[in-house]
Amino acid sequence: MVLAGAVAYCAFKTAPYYEIVPGDAQPVSGLVSVPSAQAHPVTGRILLTDVGVNTMTYLAFIPAWLDSNADIVPAGELTAGLPVSEFDAQGVVDMEESQLTAKAVALRQLGYQVPETDAGVTAYVIDPHGPSWNVLHVGDVVTAIDGIPTPNPNELVSVLHSRFQPGQTVQVTVGTVTKPTPGHDVTVRLGTSRQGSKVYPLIGIGDLHAPIPSMGTQPVYDLPFPVSISSDGIGGPSAGLAFTLGIIDTLTGGRLTGGKIVAATGTIHPDGTVGDVGGVAQKTVAVQRAGATLFLVPPQELAVARSKATGRLKVEAVADLAQAMADLEALGGQLGDAAKGPPAGPGGHSVPEGWQGAPWT
Repeated sequence: MVLAGAVAYCAFKTAPYYEIVPGDAQPVSGLVSVPSAQAHPVTGRILLTDVGVNTMTYLAFIPAWLDSNADIVPAGELTAGLPVSEFDAQGVVDMEESQLTAKAVALRQLGYQVPETDAGVTAYVIDPHGPSWNVLHVGDVVTAIDGIPTPNPNELVSVLHSRFQPGQTVQVTVGTVTKPTPGHDVTVRLGTSRQGSKVYPLIGIGDLHAPIPSMGTQPVYDLPFPVSISSDGIGGPSAGLAFTLGIIDTLTGGRLTGGKIVAATGTIHPDGTVGDVGGVAQKTVAVQRAGATLFLVPPQELAVARSKATGRLKVEAVADLAQAMADLEALGGQLGDAAKGPPAGPGGHSVPEGWQGAPWT
């Protein structure tokens, strides 16, 4: 009876760990929509891939340890110590940002001018002990304080420090990542931030000790025509490169892969550079199962991906979109208008600067 009870306990008791397993690899073409006048049928496939994240019971440790394709990660390490709800909300924001950037980068690669303006400051972390807790939320974009525009973190800090005092009640205008303006007003009673001997007013957003920058400029891109992307329930920023390539493929005749199955993972930045992602070992397994012949990964992940690649799968590191274009052309892909590259001058690309001052603003 004691043994049976222990087994039952282990079978149902949740452990403070997650199991990371291979996820899905699916074609981007089914997630990207453009006006019919610009769309082309696609030959071959560009795949995005994700990982599966499973909560664990203590009994599940045994099969997870025996699975060479699974990783066991402490819950606090995966979520960076954040509540699960806030961690999930950050994943949604990451996905929204990656889609916005992918659209702009893809269209610029095709030679379009895509003007960019600063709309506000995106909150990525809310101080649980600050004045905005339960007032502002992850993904809110602060566009003004008492009607004074705050288009970027430096302007936000300047407005706060020059015009307001701790304890003062202000109206904070907020929008969303996908629609910064027009926003709505919320009331915040400013807190106090002490930096050495100086005292400043505090809203309570931003944490520079977070794993990725937590408060940044929210850009708005003026696209020449609408482009929409479905996230299909996926969170995080790692599909940025795949989205960018998928948009280009749809707009350039659909022969970017030379009729082959190509997978890609990596964040995409406004200047076209590709950033690091996690779970590449599991993603490599997923794209192999989907029949990919080429897997494009960030340079930091090349060794891990190649250690998991078998059979026909070739893995290449790409530091930026231009390098990805070159790899696809070498594979037999036809670049078409994508060979033009980003236009020079206004409407090309820029990297918005974030605030690098106090941990909390």
